[in-house]
Parts: sequence; C-alpha cells; structure tokens
Amino acid sequence: MRILGIDTATASTAVAVTDAQGRVMSEVSHRDPRRHAEVLPALVREVLAASDTTPADLDLIAVGVGPGPFTGLRVGVSFARAMAHALDIPVVGAMTLDVIARAQACQPDGGGFADPPGADGMTVVTRSRRVEVAWATYDAEGQRLEGPLVLPDSDYPRVGRVVGDVDGVDVSAYPSAAILCELVHAQLAAGEPLPAHRSWPEDAAAGTGGPTATALSERAAAGLVLLPALPLYLRRPDAVPA
Repeated sequence: MRILGIDTATASTAVAVTDAQGRVMSEVSHRDPRRHAEVLPALVREVLAASDTTPADLDLIAVGVGPGPFTGLRVGVSFARAMAHALDIPVVGAMTLDVIARAQACQPDGGGFADPPGADGMTVVTRSRRVEVAWATYDAEGQRLEGPLVLPDSDYPRVGRVVGDVDGVDVSAYPSAAILCELVHAQLAAGEPLPAHRSWPEDAAAGTGGPTATALSERAAAGLVLLPALPLYLRRPDAVPA
C-alpha cells in the first residue's frame, strides 16, 4: 500500500510517501506558520516526483488531524480529503501529538539526549491558539496516557521529558509525515480497520477539550489509533455568526 502523508497542524508543512512495505520513499517539509496553503501543493508534487509516484499510484492518504491552530490544520485536512475524493481512495487521520511521540520513542538516542525517555515518559506539546497549547502525556514507548487537552502556556503538566514546538520544551520537535505514514501502515498491517466517518463531541469554547479527549481515550483503550480525517480543534472557535 503506497501512502501519501500530510501534516499541517504545526508551523511545519510536512509531506512524505511510503511504499507497500511502509518504507519512506520521499519526505520533505517547510517551516512557516503562515504559508501552509501556499507550499503544500508544491511539496506534494515534489515528493511524488522524487518517489516516481503518480497520483494514480496512491492507495491511501494519511493526514495529521491535530490538535493545532484552526487555519493551518484546516489546510492539510481539507487538501487530503479533496485529493482522496478526486482519486477515489481512502483518507485516514492520526493525532499529530501521537506522531511526535512515536518519533521520539523510536529514536535510540532520545532525540539528542544521552538516553531515551525514561520511566516517567514524556509530555508532547504543540501550539493551539494565541497563548494556549495542546498537550498529551505518553509512556516511554509512545503510548498515550492522558490528553489531548488545551491549557494556557504556563499551565500544562511537565511529565517526564517535554517535547514539542513551543518555547520552554526540553526537545524541539515537529511532526514527521514519514512517521505518520509508518504509523498508519503499521496499524493497518496489524488489522486495524479504517475508521468510520464521525464527528467529535461538542467542546466548549472556554473548555480544555475534555469531551474529545475522553472519546479518544475510549478509542485508545479499544486498541484503535486511526482516526477519521476530521480536525481535532478541541474547542469551538471564538468567531461565531452574529
């Protein structure tokens, strides 16, 4: 199964293609929080050309569904859904924080540290909006323990090593589209079915995203990692119709 992976849930626009065995054929990224829509089509063309892949060769599209800022996250999810619809192939989501955690847990040197994440595990944190971040905690193997939730910058818990794309973390990290593809490929190879289309619970504009976190925890407890290609905003937008 040849997979195109896309993630725009952080300041980075990440794109990759993996082959039928889950091996990375091509990967590229561009870091600019305001140019997701501008650079994404060019990056997709670049990885397809570098991997000698045509759109017709693709079997599935994987997209990071956040949590992340409204505008950037919407670019990647909308692009992935539209391309999958045009090609008549499936599109599946995975949580961006899970992808970052998996990358850290898989690195033998722990992302530049002398040892990998220890018994305390790690906290993965990304920008959500303005002075707020989305966070989740993980064990040393990258299995999610709590979250994703949204809190002000200074209020999120710092469990174990803190990894992410905001100030004050122990390890600066952005999602890898190649790790996203590998995660999706591994789950499908293990027999996890493609998720049915669904909507997430209604989260309050001033809340932490608790209802969505509960729904995701229930899926994780059932051994389900793959998600519908729907944005995980964790809360309603500030702007509402008059």
